[in-house]
Amino acid sequence: MKLLEPYSIGKMELKNRIVLAPMSNNLMEDGFITDRAIRFYEARAKGGVGLITCEDGIVDYPLGNNVRFPGAIDDDKYIPMLKKLNDTIHPYGAKTTMQLAHGGRRSGRVAKSGYLEVTRGKVPVGPSEVAHPAPGYVVPNELSIEQIKQVIEQFGQGARRAVEAGFDSIGLHCAHMYLCGEFLSPWANKRTDEYGGSFERRLRFVLEVIERIRKEAGPEHPIIVRVNGMEPEGGNSLYNIRRNAHAFEKAGVDAIHVSVGFAATIKDPMFIPSIPSMRFSDGPIVHLAENIKKGVNIPVIAVNKIRTPDFAEQILQEGKADLIAMGRTLIADPDFVNKTMEGRYEDIRPCTSCCIGCIQNVMSDLPLSCTVNTMAGREGELKIEKTKKPKKVLIAGSGPGGLKAAIVAAKRGHDVTIYEKQDRLGGMLIDGAIPPYKTDINRLTGYLTKQVDKLGVKVVLNTEVTPSLVNTWKPDVVIIAAGGDPVVPEIPGVKSRNVTAAVDVLRGQAKVGDDIVIIGGGQAGVELAEFLALKGKKVTVVEMLESVGVGMPSQSRMPLLFNLEYHDVNILTLAKAEEIIKNGVIVSQRGEKRLIKADTIVISVGYNGKQEFIESMKGAAPEVYSIGDSVKPGNIGDAIHQGFEVAIKI
Repeated sequence: MKLLEPYSIGKMELKNRIVLAPMSNNLMEDGFITDRAIRFYEARAKGGVGLITCEDGIVDYPLGNNVRFPGAIDDDKYIPMLKKLNDTIHPYGAKTTMQLAHGGRRSGRVAKSGYLEVTRGKVPVGPSEVAHPAPGYVVPNELSIEQIKQVIEQFGQGARRAVEAGFDSIGLHCAHMYLCGEFLSPWANKRTDEYGGSFERRLRFVLEVIERIRKEAGPEHPIIVRVNGMEPEGGNSLYNIRRNAHAFEKAGVDAIHVSVGFAATIKDPMFIPSIPSMRFSDGPIVHLAENIKKGVNIPVIAVNKIRTPDFAEQILQEGKADLIAMGRTLIADPDFVNKTMEGRYEDIRPCTSCCIGCIQNVMSDLPLSCTVNTMAGREGELKIEKTKKPKKVLIAGSGPGGLKAAIVAAKRGHDVTIYEKQDRLGGMLIDGAIPPYKTDINRLTGYLTKQVDKLGVKVVLNTEVTPSLVNTWKPDVVIIAAGGDPVVPEIPGVKSRNVTAAVDVLRGQAKVGDDIVIIGGGQAGVELAEFLALKGKKVTVVEMLESVGVGMPSQSRMPLLFNLEYHDVNILTLAKAEEIIKNGVIVSQRGEKRLIKADTIVISVGYNGKQEFIESMKGAAPEVYSIGDSVKPGNIGDAIHQGFEVAIKI
């Protein structure tokens, strides 16, 4: 298997072709890498990864920060902790890369307070006075020639420190519209001096940075440059991107890491965001790595939603890339490589590309976490340990929380039985996978149910848990993971024959007409709107808030909203359903009432917990716990984390 074969980048020999992609994780403090961050990287090294890329080493902290809590390398004071990172990783046989970076204009994200939190109040810099295109960014100050020379020196000093800290190679971030990428792209670089105006002059800044890095790194330390594989209209063409890579090769770069790096807010159905959601197929930018590979004779690294050993191997066998970088895949399962080596493919915990803990959390200035891996970002803090007192555990419900609780409890040595009222395991995971582009959830359901089976957890289907059942069964522990019940809002006419619940529409248990009004524009409501629009239905969404899909990661939300617009879905915000009548819904919006005609009205305003059921179970067993939607509506990650936490303490 090529994926597991040794490989070399320059003079650096790797034990396999799997690379941990650089990812901001917000586990740093004041620019210093922390013990918590080191444990995160150590887990991936221990899991078998060949090359560990440390997240961005900011060469000008805080002006060049890319997130609020990045790692820094602009001062010698950071070297000791970075050396500790390398001393921790190297015994596992993994090599390391420090990716040097400067956020440029991407540092200029404004908080709700109006403060530039990422740069600690400083106005960011860029090649030109052109703001990052995503909402909420300020116009940067244009770098003078003298300042450009200073930044080049900062990259050189960053390389020196990386070498002193024991890194095996040096990375340079020229993607994602960070400063180096901004200089390369006509999309951001509007200069007319020696650092802009033509293809060759736009290259100059990065080539001078590479030259300065090489002077400090010497011939023993390979340089790996990360580039955008494509840019929006007005940016570099695929041809010029390949020319850039060729120029880097001539300048002595040892490998090219091909990414993309633009916000999901770009309104172009052909454009792929830097962190693709469930909507995108696996490997959506592999063809961009292939494009660059055609123009260079140095190794090319492919990345972006590569999640299975077989698919990674296929990319290598087809010659589209030489190495495979994984980010979220290795957050979800740090033991991916070891499990691949052992042929335990079914035991690899799958990333669902939900973009919540790994992306939304980080962009919200929170530490990295993971929907499916409860230990991500908390390595060493959470452990699954064998119990000294095995207990008889009854779990009511087999949604994500129930399945996770069963797996962890069984691993600890408890005697676990799941009762599920439906005819198969999965609970709300089954319904969650029905809307368009949500089939990745099925991979998670398959993984969890397979683990339950392998651990010998007993399963009773088509059986609803009741107090009398518990009394007969006499468990030591009851975990209520029975999900919630759809909310029925107090709207006149809500019980009419033309009204149905969203879940019944998804399951095909309710017939709908051609004109449909969905009351509720949360995630479930807008996903249902897309589901129906793709079936040719005329859909209107009525939402009381000022926007729809609130709380969704932008990587999922924005492409969905663009698709709703494309399919002429009518979205009414700051609107309230006043009454449901025979031929539609009377809606009030901005002080005016009107009739929205419809054959079918669908209610999608969330779920209520099962408080009555929870109350009925009090005292039914020595220990009774409630998790997931049965207590409070949440997402898959909430339920999984709660299931884990209950199972490690019983």
